[in-house]
Amino acid sequence: MRDKVEKRYDRFSSFYDFLDTFPGLGSAEEKWRRQAIDMLRIERGSIVVDIATGTGLILPWIAEKRPKTVIGIDISRNMLLKAKKRMEGMGEHMIIRGDVEALPFRDDSIDRVISTFSLTTIPGYEKAIDEMLRVMSIHGRGVIMDTGRPKKAWAKVMHGLITPVAKLFGRTHFDRDIEGALRSRAKIIERSEFYGGMVYALVFEKVRD
Repeated sequence: MRDKVEKRYDRFSSFYDFLDTFPGLGSAEEKWRRQAIDMLRIERGSIVVDIATGTGLILPWIAEKRPKTVIGIDISRNMLLKAKKRMEGMGEHMIIRGDVEALPFRDDSIDRVISTFSLTTIPGYEKAIDEMLRVMSIHGRGVIMDTGRPKKAWAKVMHGLITPVAKLFGRTHFDRDIEGALRSRAKIIERSEFYGGMVYALVFEKVRD
C-alpha cells in the first residue's frame, strides 16, 4: 500500500501545485490554510511539523511565524524535491521522507503539528491521527484542516457531486469522519467552518489525565 501511495503522488507532483493554486479556489485555499496556521499559535523556539507536506506549499507560511524549526514530512520523493526548493533560504528546516502513519519522532517531542487537506487521502488516517498525538507534547497544539460532510443545502449538493469523482480519480475520501476520529482521541478546543461547512479546521490538544 505504501509503495502504491508513493508512486501515485510521485506522478501527481508535476501538476499538484497547479491544483492547489487553481485560480479562484486556490486563493480561497491559501486564505484557509493561512488561517489554520494562525490557529496553531506558533511560538518562537517551537518545533512545527507539517504532516503529509506534499510540495511544501504551507512551509514558508509557517516559517514566517519564526518557529525554531519547520519540518515537512511526506512519503513522495518527487513531492519533497519541490518542498526542498520551496524552502531554500527560509531558515532552519527539515524535509523528511517518511510514513505519516509511523512518524520518525520521539513521544511528546513536537510543539505544533498541522495537517491540511491530507487525512482524506491517507489510507490509514486514524493511525496518522494517533501518531500526531503521540509525538505532540502535553502542552502542544495541533490543527487539522480538511473536507467533510457539510450542513448547508447548496454545499451538500456540491459535496454529493464531487465526492465520488474525488474518490475515483484522486483516491480522496471526502466522506470520512475525520472529526469523529479526532474527537474520540483528543480534546477539540476550537472549530471553524468554510465554504458552507464543506471545509473545516479543528484545533486540538492531548487529553490530560
